[in-house]
Amino acid sequence: MYLPSSFQPNQLVELILKYSSLKQLWEGKKNLPKLRILDLSHSNNLIKIPDFGEFPNLERLNLKGCIQLVQLDPSIGLLKKIVYLNLRYCRSLVSIPNNIFGLRSLIVLKMHGCSGSWFKEFNNTRHLDVSESASHSQSMSSICKWTTKPYHSLLPTPTTNTVMFPSLLSIYCLREVDISCCGLSQLPEAIGCLRWLEMLNLGGNNFVTLPSLRELSKLVHLNLEDCKRLESLPELPFPSTIEQDLRKNRYWKRAGLFIFNCPKISDKERCSRMTFSWMTQFIQMNNEHPAFSNIGIVNPGSEIPSLFNNQSVDSSIPVSPVTRDKGNNIVGFLCCAVFSLAHCYPTTTRSWALLELYALNNIVFLPVNLDGNLITVASNYIWLIYFPWKSSYDDLYAPFHVKTKCDGGLDVEVKKCGYGWVYKQDLQELNSKMLHKHKFLEFEDEVQPQLHSFEI
Repeated sequence: MYLPSSFQPNQLVELILKYSSLKQLWEGKKNLPKLRILDLSHSNNLIKIPDFGEFPNLERLNLKGCIQLVQLDPSIGLLKKIVYLNLRYCRSLVSIPNNIFGLRSLIVLKMHGCSGSWFKEFNNTRHLDVSESASHSQSMSSICKWTTKPYHSLLPTPTTNTVMFPSLLSIYCLREVDISCCGLSQLPEAIGCLRWLEMLNLGGNNFVTLPSLRELSKLVHLNLEDCKRLESLPELPFPSTIEQDLRKNRYWKRAGLFIFNCPKISDKERCSRMTFSWMTQFIQMNNEHPAFSNIGIVNPGSEIPSLFNNQSVDSSIPVSPVTRDKGNNIVGFLCCAVFSLAHCYPTTTRSWALLELYALNNIVFLPVNLDGNLITVASNYIWLIYFPWKSSYDDLYAPFHVKTKCDGGLDVEVKKCGYGWVYKQDLQELNSKMLHKHKFLEFEDEVQPQLHSFEI
């Protein structure tokens, strides 16, 4: 099925054909010099894309959910003005033309749910020597996002091959990298060359260890959820400043560090020291250079830090109204919840859960994927969020509480919660208070039970 030959789109600027039954757009060739947006998302029968040279000024191409599409035409390299390319859920996609990584204008590249085989081909074809790196560095600098976020039904088949980032020196200006669930087992030391990197999602891969990330001074978001083989955390960056361009970038409204469902991490006390140090430094910096609406972490643990002077062995606690004093000493609100995860009964269907945190006039969802098919070990976790002060918080009486929603056999329980107001005079001592030995965090000595009988 395709559009009729009488279709003459010469003056067309946007072509939106979501959920179409087309197998291809048209027979023969068309000339669309003014086309800027082409949206064929969820066209389940689409098997072929026209020569991209027919619309050379295209800026946005959406092929999300085109599950029959196997490959992209190499003519995609002609799209010199494209800024957005969405390939999410293109599960049959097995190859990507090399010249896609030479699209100098490309800002967003989404590959959520794509087959893992494309990454292997990319790995085999993008090893550049030194001379090539110089010529490619500028063209690669504007690629900003790889998206393959973890969903169990779409996970690529794990591989035993050691898959490496290709020629990182040629893409040193990357700002956002999401290569979650790509079957990776190793990350090269050259990751430290990505000095502009702000977001890094490595979740759902097969890493045992990771190289130091200390050189990534602009990194504000790191996700390591579902790295089930990871044995220890890498060295984390501690940025000294938040750059002006970062504060202006509307995308970064939240900073976060998420260590979730990584059962092989043995030294949980070290893990907590590192994550809490990271968080407190961002709180201190955000007070000097406001950039984020909230700063959060998810980390293994079972006790609320002692600095929270308002605690409850429940999922809710009243927030005492506080009017900001004349000295403007209150700089933020810090809240915490301890929750547990376990399977309450075996199931062959997908099980999931959600956590919603309500604090002051904020609503935040737990930023990790609670998929029962991925969680096989009963565990306790701490979720901390810091909210910078807003004038709208004056005299608020709303309680702080966390809601849970579960389905399909995954049991989530909020065991404790707490909150505290952060004052200017607390900022310098915040790190030591959060990390104070014995008072900060206690871990159970015994190993958490394995739930092999509930594995799907």
